[in-house]
Amino acid sequence: MKHRPLMKDVLKIIWFYVCIWLVIVFILSSLSSFIKPASFSFISLSGLAFPYLLVIFFVFIIINFFVRKRLAYFMMIFLPLAYFNTVSTFALRPAKAWQTKKDSLALRIMTWNVQSFVNYLYHEQTSSDYHTTKEDMLSLIHRYDPDVLCFQEYKNIENAKRRRSIKEQLDSLGYKYYFCSNDKNGNLPKNQNVTIENGVAIFSKLSLLDSGRININHSDRIENLIYADVLLNNKPIRIYTAHLQSFTIYTDTAQKNQDRNIYEITYHRRISAQFKIRETEVKHQEEVAIIRKAIDSTRHPVIYCGDLNTTPTSYNYRFLKGNNLQDAFIKKGSGIGNTFYKLGPTLRIDVCLADTALQVLQCKRDKKKLSDHYPVITDVKWK
Repeated sequence: MKHRPLMKDVLKIIWFYVCIWLVIVFILSSLSSFIKPASFSFISLSGLAFPYLLVIFFVFIIINFFVRKRLAYFMMIFLPLAYFNTVSTFALRPAKAWQTKKDSLALRIMTWNVQSFVNYLYHEQTSSDYHTTKEDMLSLIHRYDPDVLCFQEYKNIENAKRRRSIKEQLDSLGYKYYFCSNDKNGNLPKNQNVTIENGVAIFSKLSLLDSGRININHSDRIENLIYADVLLNNKPIRIYTAHLQSFTIYTDTAQKNQDRNIYEITYHRRISAQFKIRETEVKHQEEVAIIRKAIDSTRHPVIYCGDLNTTPTSYNYRFLKGNNLQDAFIKKGSGIGNTFYKLGPTLRIDVCLADTALQVLQCKRDKKKLSDHYPVITDVKWK
C-alpha cells in the first residue's frame, strides 16, 4: 500500500522537471528572432520548432490547471515572450476570397521558387507531345496575370529544338522586360548551341528603369541579389529578389535513397541535418546583412520578394524585415501559409515584404503542387 503514494510522488517530480525543461525550450524558441545564429547556432532549431512548441506549451498549461495550478500560473508568465514569433507566424484572420480583378492603382507581384520549372530539362515523350510541368506553371501565371514576376531557382534553355524557351513564352504573355542574375550559365554537352541560364529572375510588364545584381554568397555556390526599378503610378519603386542558400540536407543522399521518402531520410540523418541547419542559418545571417545594406541604401521605396530558406521565427527574417518593410501575408493572409510543403505544414519560407509606404490590398499563397514551393501573389498600392 505504501508503494502507490511513493509512485505518485515520483510521477509528480518527473512531471515538474518535464515542465521546467519545456519552459526553458519554449523561452529559447520564443527568443529565436532576437538571437544571432552566429552567436548561438542552436537557436535556429528551436525557432523552427516554435509553432509546435507553442501548441505543446498551451496543452501543458491546461493540464497543469488540473494537476498543479501553481505550475500553470508559473508557465503563463512566459507566454508574452512568444508575442513576436506568434504575430510573425500566424495571420490571425479568416480567409477572404481572392479578388481576381486588380485595383487600377495597384501593382500585382508574384514570387515563386519554380524549382527550375521542374521537368523542363528532363521530360518524357507522350504521343509525340512533350508536356512539362512548365506549361501548367505558365498557365497559373497567366491566370493571376501579375505585373511583375520574381523567380527563384529559375532555369531557361535557349536554342533547343524541342523546348521553347521560358523567356519566349513569358514574352508572349506580355512580360517584355526581364533581368536575370545569371548565376550559372552553360551549354548542353551534346549541343553547344543550346544555352542554359540559372539563378533568380525578374520579369515585368512594366518597363525597367534600372536593374542590377549584388553578390550575396562568395563561396562556390554563386548566388546573387537582383533588383529592378519600375514606375507605379508615376512613382519609382525598386523590387528585389534573391534565393538564400539552401540547406542541401539531401543532396548527397538523393541517389542512394530513391526508394525512401523524405521523412525517413530526415529521421535517419537527423544529427547531420541539425548541423546543416545551424551552419546554413549562420550563412543566411551573412547574406541577409548584405541584402539589408542594399535596401537601406536605396532611395526608392522597395519590395523584397524571395525564398528566404528560413521561417519568420528566425533572427534573419526579423533583421531583413527591419522597421520599413511589412510582411504582406501577415497583413492580408490567413493561417500559417506554409510555402514549402515537403517537410511539414509550418515552413513559410517564401515572402513578399512591402515597404511601409505601400498599402497591402491582398495576399495569397496558391496551394498548387507544381514546384516544391507554392507561389505567393500580392497586390499593393501607394498609401
